[in-house]
Amino acid sequence: MGAFISAKFNLEAALKQAGVTINRAVMVGTSRALNRTATSERAGLGSDIARDMGLKVGTVKDALSVDKATASDLSVRITAKGAPVPLIQFSAKGPIPSRGRGQGVSYRNPGAGRNRIPNAFIATMPGGHTGVFVRAAGARRHGPPPNRSQLPIKELFGPSVVKVFEKIVPQRESTRTETLLKNLSHEIEFALKSA
Repeated sequence: MGAFISAKFNLEAALKQAGVTINRAVMVGTSRALNRTATSERAGLGSDIARDMGLKVGTVKDALSVDKATASDLSVRITAKGAPVPLIQFSAKGPIPSRGRGQGVSYRNPGAGRNRIPNAFIATMPGGHTGVFVRAAGARRHGPPPNRSQLPIKELFGPSVVKVFEKIVPQRESTRTETLLKNLSHEIEFALKSA
């Protein structure tokens, strides 16, 4: 079961705390500005997290979702969810098949170059999933080939998007604020003209 974490940005609460009241047209414009900002922030987070983890941006963006603001609820929520990412996605390399008796598997370790797991191997399961595996403790080779059992095996994973999301969100605060202010200026002006 995958974990998840959310970052909620509530402009309405901040305005109330500052004693600011706003009319309906401005609330509509503000909700649009928040939603545009959240869309930009999702893209920015996706790029930053992908760079940090050494993953494809598409892999990270699939783990991020946005709950949009409305005129009656001026808050947006960006959520990261998902289990740890399979190690194969961290540019894993090794002989195929090695059966666990080759040179092992190297992979990109976020922030620490490449690492190697000597007893790991890359394999494709009958269902078509390719991953990096190691033999579980107690796995035995018995019986004549090709029916020799080498199970159980377990797949290896890297960090989750959720964990890195938690680190990256605070780092993007100034960028997020700048984007929001630009979007607010544009959307509120448009809303007032329309009203």
